[in-house]
Amino acid sequence: MSDDGWSRRDFGKGAMALGAASLLGCPEPDPTPADPPPVPPPQGVILITADDLGWRDLAAYGLTAIATPALDALVADSVGFSRAFDVVSTCSSSRATYATGQYPHTHGVTGLVHRHPELSLPPTHPTFVRVLQEAGWATAIQGKWHLSDVERPEAFGFDTYLPTNIDQVIDTSNDAIWWLQDHRDARFYLELNYMQPHRDVFGEYPQQPGFEVDEAVAAPPEWWGLPDWPEIRAEVAGYLSRLRWMDALIGEVLGALDGAGLAEDTLVVFVSDNGPAFPGCKTTLYDRGVGTPLLFRWPAGLAAGDRDELVSSVDLAPTILDLLGIDGLPDAQGRSLAPTLRGDPDWTPATALFSEHERHAGGEKPTRAVRTERFKYIRNLNDVPWGDGGGNGAWKEVLALEPDQTWDEPRPPEELFDLEADPLERVNLATDPAFAGELDAMRGRLADWMAATDDARLPEL
Repeated sequence: MSDDGWSRRDFGKGAMALGAASLLGCPEPDPTPADPPPVPPPQGVILITADDLGWRDLAAYGLTAIATPALDALVADSVGFSRAFDVVSTCSSSRATYATGQYPHTHGVTGLVHRHPELSLPPTHPTFVRVLQEAGWATAIQGKWHLSDVERPEAFGFDTYLPTNIDQVIDTSNDAIWWLQDHRDARFYLELNYMQPHRDVFGEYPQQPGFEVDEAVAAPPEWWGLPDWPEIRAEVAGYLSRLRWMDALIGEVLGALDGAGLAEDTLVVFVSDNGPAFPGCKTTLYDRGVGTPLLFRWPAGLAAGDRDELVSSVDLAPTILDLLGIDGLPDAQGRSLAPTLRGDPDWTPATALFSEHERHAGGEKPTRAVRTERFKYIRNLNDVPWGDGGGNGAWKEVLALEPDQTWDEPRPPEELFDLEADPLERVNLATDPAFAGELDAMRGRLADWMAATDDARLPEL
């Protein structure tokens, strides 16, 4: 007998059996293992959006001031993209892109709809939620509604608009949990739009009771590019307090999902609409303005892991529909990320991403940008300053005098940044002869994209 307990006699018996099977016309076993059967689409989808959350402002991504246990657990169980970017850094425009899979200059929501109602998305404009509703899915939304100041969510494909407080802030998880329990046997889509960590209606960051953060630990994250001043720490502490509150609420919903036995077969997507409401971040097209965490968790269908390719929020709607196996949105300008989510080795990452800005709450600041692995090119079509990102702090007037704080200065016609050498986008290389070739190439990339997407601003380049 051999060392492994398998004798030649045993082998002979096996060979004789295989020969007999062949003679009797029985098929021989296929030595090649069969591919596993395809995983059926998820039963449910929960899209979770945060308002004004910075792209690295979670403990899992390096934030040390506080713990964010629910979101960190979601990161650990998800496919997460470390270089995901919104196409714009203002709320209504960004959220309309999630819904339509189109750039703002295409879907037309180019500013805050409560300040510019004429920019509201028409109910006839195709959205992926409408596609789901027409396919028989139960659909509900809770929290911030910012696609239209004229029509409610029910006009856009939602069956149910779950209640919030008067400021559209989700302050309890009960309604979302009850809705999930009521639809546990259905195909369901639930959208939870948390206003946290947005400033309150007065432009302030009050500490949330029960989730207070000590100012002593609330230094501004280094990727914000702000100095560590006591006045800034006070606001950062409020921002972090509201982030802790949101994390706890999300944890309650995800815990209930697990308790109902729905977690394994539910796709959970997490994204932030733009960067934090601090100078040089929100409303700008710098990475700290348009960068976003982007997570996809579906335990039955996706293996958790990190991805570092460039991806855009314009891809969100096509990706969700693709993972569900549903056709729709033929006019979407994004592409599905489902292949890379599934680990397809033939996936070809994007070599450039595009972003834009028209207005936030006030006047026009028309801007277009293209980002590659290494460079960012911004074309400013007027010189109006970016502004301070919101809020009322008197410290901003002093901050604007600092030489590295350009958000309150007239914008130059062109900006070019080497993101490897200058991740905070401080040193404009547009007038440096050493980068003339790169500048020209980026101009061409931007113009080609604007032409391909019928951007009306193209003649102004």
